[in-house]
Amino acid sequence: MKKYIFWDLETSTLSAPYGSIIQAAAICTDEDFNIIDQFDLRGRMKREFPIPSAKALLVNGVSIDQLKNHKNSNFGLISEVQSKFLSWGESLFIGYNSISFDDNHLRQSLYQSALPPYITNTNGNKRGDAMKLLHSAAAVYPNAFVRPLDDNTGKITFRLEKFAEANGIEHTNAHDALSDVEATLRVCKLIKERCNDVWESSLKTASKQDVHSYVNQDKVFCASRFFRGKEYTHGLTFLAKDPSYENHVYCFDLSFDPDLIFQQDRSELLKMFKGKNKCFHMIKANEQPILVNEEYLYRSESYKELSPEIVNDRMKKIRSNKEFIEKFTNLLIDKSEDRELTQDQSEKPLEEQIYNGFPSSKDNYLMLDFHAAEWEKKYEIAEKIADVRSKEFAKRVIYNENPDFLPKNEVVKRDQKIAENVLSMDKHPWHTIPETMNEIDDIRENEDDLDHDRINEIDEYIQELEDYHKNKLNG
Repeated sequence: MKKYIFWDLETSTLSAPYGSIIQAAAICTDEDFNIIDQFDLRGRMKREFPIPSAKALLVNGVSIDQLKNHKNSNFGLISEVQSKFLSWGESLFIGYNSISFDDNHLRQSLYQSALPPYITNTNGNKRGDAMKLLHSAAAVYPNAFVRPLDDNTGKITFRLEKFAEANGIEHTNAHDALSDVEATLRVCKLIKERCNDVWESSLKTASKQDVHSYVNQDKVFCASRFFRGKEYTHGLTFLAKDPSYENHVYCFDLSFDPDLIFQQDRSELLKMFKGKNKCFHMIKANEQPILVNEEYLYRSESYKELSPEIVNDRMKKIRSNKEFIEKFTNLLIDKSEDRELTQDQSEKPLEEQIYNGFPSSKDNYLMLDFHAAEWEKKYEIAEKIADVRSKEFAKRVIYNENPDFLPKNEVVKRDQKIAENVLSMDKHPWHTIPETMNEIDDIRENEDDLDHDRINEIDEYIQELEDYHKNKLNG
């Protein structure tokens, strides 16, 4: 049976490496959207990054009492989420803007809990994004939905709360994870009912293997999206995978005459990867690109002057020109080498090394043993892990959950390091106490419709954290 998991997270900050998931909710359904199971879980923040964004708390409404006193530690919350997702078996995970946001936070939380991070796209699971799907459906079926306008810009917006309200979808508590999940489920039902072919197309590109199979054919496909309120539609055909990173798939824009492109030298071709003359489009195969049939192409303004015969003739010229495809592939290799030369070569913090390869099989077994072991055995097992990332995060689990089982001097060092980090006056990728205090001052000064009791409560909490970490720093 095909299953869908509609899910959403609320977090302490926008930064995935340096924030915490503080609410997670999901609804598991069958392919007809009948609910099989669901959960709504909350917890505290990681001890390593204990300072929330004041703006995040104002948006998601998470209580200070939860952050201080909830029975779930952050590791406890993440472990429950992992256990629940695994119990539901092979599924398609669908969130709202989840591929850009929620997935990154979930991966980081699992990674920093010494757990396998890629739960939404491994073990037969696939992932989708309802916002991307809605963009395509609203582009090729412009009369299927009310497309609300942003109050500030006057442009079309697809923010979940605005779209739900405009289209009669109940969404009474926006930015509560479970409420957002329920609204996302109803958005998908609406798309399936009114734009079934777009819904079915989205199911064909929910994994990178699906995308590679779909695009590598002699065919024209249509990609539509909205960016900053404006619709963009492109007729594409497959050119090549990036040899350095197969998740990046390059396609040719069929609004261009390939005979003119074939003649260009390397320097001219490089100009065509971006800007107004962009004719090479990169599709991220692991991020569910929504690709629909060619027929929708000719409904868009940019292709009304091009006949299907011309577009298909161009597609065949591209697909059959092996010499140009080889030239283009070599160009991708050169671009990759240039990118490596210009990248920052300094070592990143462990939190930002999630994509620096995988732990060895031996380390994976040790991490399984670590999570299964009694507390008095965990530190000994953590010390045996060779991967420096996994070793550190295993020790953080002990520090967060049961610090009595760490050497006392190590607990003191960790307490003091965290205090140094959060009391720092310098700019850091994590939230510091001075930064959050400035944030609170800015909110008070610039927000017209402000809940003063709520911002005062957040302010008091940050001051309480300041006193706590000053005491830790001073021993």
